[in-house]
Amino acid sequence: MTNNNRPVTRKKRSISARFLWLVSLLAGIAFLITFWLTPVFPLKWSLIVLGVLAVLFGLTFLLCIKTSPKNIFTKCVNILLTVVLVIGTVLIPYEVDKVTSLFNQVTGNQTIINIYFMTDSYAKTNAFTDVYQYDNDNGKCKDLSSLKDASFITASEQDSANTTYALSELKTAFSSNIKTVDKSSYIDAVAALYSNDGNFLIMPAIYQATIEDSATYQNFANDTEVVYSFTRTSEVTHTVKGDSTLTKKPFTIFFGGNDQTSEESGGLSLEGRTDVCMVVTVNSSSHQIAIVNMPRDSYIPNPYYGSGDSSYDKLTHLGLKGIDNTLKGLGNYLDETINNYVIVNFTTFEHIIEALGGVTVDNPYEFTALDDEYFPAGVINLTPDSALMYVREREGLPDGDFGRNMHQQMVMSAIIDKITSPSGIVNFNSMLDSIKGEFLTNLSSNAIYGLVNKQLDEGISWNVVKYHVIGETGMEVCASAPGEQLSVVYPYTNQIEYVKSVIDQVDSGEIVEQQELPDGTYTKN
Repeated sequence: MTNNNRPVTRKKRSISARFLWLVSLLAGIAFLITFWLTPVFPLKWSLIVLGVLAVLFGLTFLLCIKTSPKNIFTKCVNILLTVVLVIGTVLIPYEVDKVTSLFNQVTGNQTIINIYFMTDSYAKTNAFTDVYQYDNDNGKCKDLSSLKDASFITASEQDSANTTYALSELKTAFSSNIKTVDKSSYIDAVAALYSNDGNFLIMPAIYQATIEDSATYQNFANDTEVVYSFTRTSEVTHTVKGDSTLTKKPFTIFFGGNDQTSEESGGLSLEGRTDVCMVVTVNSSSHQIAIVNMPRDSYIPNPYYGSGDSSYDKLTHLGLKGIDNTLKGLGNYLDETINNYVIVNFTTFEHIIEALGGVTVDNPYEFTALDDEYFPAGVINLTPDSALMYVREREGLPDGDFGRNMHQQMVMSAIIDKITSPSGIVNFNSMLDSIKGEFLTNLSSNAIYGLVNKQLDEGISWNVVKYHVIGETGMEVCASAPGEQLSVVYPYTNQIEYVKSVIDQVDSGEIVEQQELPDGTYTKN
């Protein structure tokens, strides 16, 4: 009798190498589509990737045919190829989104509005009577309602928006009307505070450095203390729109910023002094770049105050009325349309240099900075901390603020060189992380992608010329600080005309060569 109950032996099933090849092929198609649709990469790069993938899949297909479907080596090759392609397919959109978020973030324009009070030591030294008493902790107001009976000095004519906001906040806190002593300008308002004509001064932090430019109030920071601060956030509105493309015609960018860190200045804002004033004109067709650094104290017309002699102001003060005012004023002065801006502070520089592992510059002369750090002449390596001091220092330089402008150009060039080097490419991801939220710009990500696409497609070798304008120093009444003599720079007229001609040459597609600026001469208008 036949036994039909024998156990059936089942064969173990395994995934064949040819199935894994099909999976890798699908991953390759997904990667190619992702790469093709990425705006950064030019068409010829996509064709190169297509060719490389075709060769890879041809070789792995032959390997599958020539070996057993169970061959471990063949399976491993296909699995490895699939993993690499999947990672690439995920990472490319991730990095693109990271760059897009840097440029397309919707950021409110923040202004720090301080309430200032004369220090106890100043009040005692100057025999102030009836010094206002309020609930405080080491000078900081603990309870805003304790200021209810105080008088507040304002400058609503000069700065209506911020004054109105601060008074509205105080009125809400007090649930009553506020006693004010209104002046026509912040210089007059500060004078009233020093004269004890009011108890507290309401003034945005961005104006403090302007006050300290005055010889009369150069000790303002020591004589006063900030007892309370408001943060006013407003929507960013522009009358000047950034260029939609950076490849079809020449463009100019204003690089501006203050010489403080984010902690010192209260963060980035489109309203405030611009201690770094750099104009960069680019022609991507002729591969020419002109970088012009202007003295921050250049005495030029301020569009906000109209025209004529009474409108003249420090270039750095144009930003107190917004970035659009700076672009208009500087553009008028240089006879150049400036539609684009990048606003930074020195925290941005510090973070970029940290991500790049430091930068190298050729220091033209030795000097010792205010923090006693010694910088020898010659090629030196700058750490983030030393680079920050290098671009901020001016007191220890033989040419003062003009030398600082030159240092800023040198560090900017060193950053560009490092970013485009192999080590910069390796650190690109960490650099993106480090500068998130550390700059403001009206350039769109699409405009940037178009320029990068052109760079990758043509392998452009840029010709860069750099000039930093200098001038004579003097004392003048400025439109933003009426009644006070402030230190200014009269840019040398012939040097301004020279850089104008260089910018015009770049705009017209001519090849420019680095030359020495002519010896300065100033002609007063």
